[in-house]
Amino acid sequence: MYNYSKNNTITMDEFADFKFDWIENSVVVAMLLLSFFIGVYYTFCDKQDTFAAYMLGGRTMGIFPVAMSLVASCVSGLSILGIPTEIYLYGTQYAAANFTVIMLALVIGIFYLPVYYKLQLNSHFEYLQLRFNKHVRIIGVALFSFLMVTLLPAVIFVPAVCFNQVTGLSVYTISVGISGICIFYTSFGGLKAVLWTDALQSMFTFFGMVFVIIVSCFNLGGVSEIWRINKEGGRLEMFNMDPNPFARNTLWTSSIGYFFTYLCNLAIFPASVQRYLSVPSLRKARWALFYSAVSLYIVINLSTFFGMILYARYYQCDPVAAGVIKSSSQIVPLYVSEVGRNYPGLAGLYVSGILSSSLSSVSSWLNSIGGMLYKDIMEVYFPDVQHSESTECKIIRAIVIVLGISSVLLMFVVEKMGTIFQLSISIIGIVMGSAMALFTLGIFFPRVNAKGAVTGAITSFFLIVWISFNAQYYMMTGQLKFPGKATSIDNCPTTIQENYNSSTSLLSNYTGVGSPVVADSSVALIYQLSYNYYIVVGAISGILVGLVVSLLTEPPDTASLSPDLFTPCVHRFLPKKKQDERPNKDGYGQARNHEKDQMLMDLKNV
Repeated sequence: MYNYSKNNTITMDEFADFKFDWIENSVVVAMLLLSFFIGVYYTFCDKQDTFAAYMLGGRTMGIFPVAMSLVASCVSGLSILGIPTEIYLYGTQYAAANFTVIMLALVIGIFYLPVYYKLQLNSHFEYLQLRFNKHVRIIGVALFSFLMVTLLPAVIFVPAVCFNQVTGLSVYTISVGISGICIFYTSFGGLKAVLWTDALQSMFTFFGMVFVIIVSCFNLGGVSEIWRINKEGGRLEMFNMDPNPFARNTLWTSSIGYFFTYLCNLAIFPASVQRYLSVPSLRKARWALFYSAVSLYIVINLSTFFGMILYARYYQCDPVAAGVIKSSSQIVPLYVSEVGRNYPGLAGLYVSGILSSSLSSVSSWLNSIGGMLYKDIMEVYFPDVQHSESTECKIIRAIVIVLGISSVLLMFVVEKMGTIFQLSISIIGIVMGSAMALFTLGIFFPRVNAKGAVTGAITSFFLIVWISFNAQYYMMTGQLKFPGKATSIDNCPTTIQENYNSSTSLLSNYTGVGSPVVADSSVALIYQLSYNYYIVVGAISGILVGLVVSLLTEPPDTASLSPDLFTPCVHRFLPKKKQDERPNKDGYGQARNHEKDQMLMDLKNV
């Protein structure tokens, strides 16, 4: 039986005093400099001076950088730090998200991608105006703008705190530095710079995780020993078939919840659609989607196994209860600090991976939202104003810079909020559920009208706001708790055991299946809903309300709508179109071009 030495346990003072040496810092600086020089290249050597080149890479991008960038837009520093901690506290039930990945690629590739690729829109929110009206388009823009403004500061702040721990530099100094590099290559290098830096940074993230896992397996007695410890500790869960939607983690909440989450990320999110349209054919877009799904599957499994490693290391000496760290969110930096003492450069590589994943997410979001805000606001509110291609790029660069600076400034607010990871998941559920309802109603249901779409999206938004923020309130007041599985301090150093105060115990003793939900009698059952279902309830409620309202009001004239606006499987239910509305030799369809031109003419006449 493998048993780690008590002398290997790092103390609170040692953790606080652990700082990167020149080797660790060199690894991090190398990653940042490589990202910076990619931006320099696309700024001065391969200028992106047209909208198509700046926002869509000239529609000539390869499969590899697009696939890596799609993964980067789904995986941030919040995920790299949060998922292993989730596994350590609550077990491996999260890994049920694996079951959804292949299905996810099939659903998006068959139903959503053909619509986006056929229309070839510069902003995929333009779809909402073509399908419904300009008010629905603005609602879509507002939803994602709210999401970006809320999440970007958190995505920057979390890895900055981690890097602060190992360098001693101010969190704000770190944030300004890494954000400055990110803003530079995003604003001046355009999509090409973003895609290639995403690909580079994804490699840092991948190899950082792999090397830490390999070293950990060697130190902890191998994969079989890690597996045994987690099995005996009740961490190995995958087929908890409890159908209760108020249980925190089950097979159903994890698989269904994350299916909807990743479906929104890869099918509805502006950055993802932008990347699909940057490749020259639908076939290549589907291959990029497939490879991104495979990569996401690998990331989920690596993160899950790293969480098992954390438990195998600390299962007999919980670092929070022992007072080594203040909260479980520090457990990943703690472990990396321990490993880094004996393997120079390894901690720097892993922290580079955390920074890389955050930089990739920030750059992807800034690039997509910059072009989105410009195109959507100009076409809806200023249709008569025409800018040259170079002027468009300058305006988008300015928007990206302003958004980046605003995100750094909003970190002062994020720092005071606490529970950033769970709050971020809640916000994603609020926005993505409404957005999923909007696009799904448009793509799959020809008889849904603008009133139904608007009502469904607004209902979904406020329903999930009501549920999630009330749940957050009860968690902050201690009336709703989600204690983790059993932990121990039996093998901590003797001084820690002697000084441990059992009256203020931070240890958990739950050994059953699933995750316990401890709620005061005053907490309504609806607020105990699994956070994984926020996005599911939001999407389904929005779709149902949209369908009902559309049935009770005047339906749209489906004969006047282009088939290109709907997924291919519903074309058979549409009225037959005239000959001139069939797809032209380019494959994009004259109907779409005619409809878009007519829409712009109508806007000018308003």
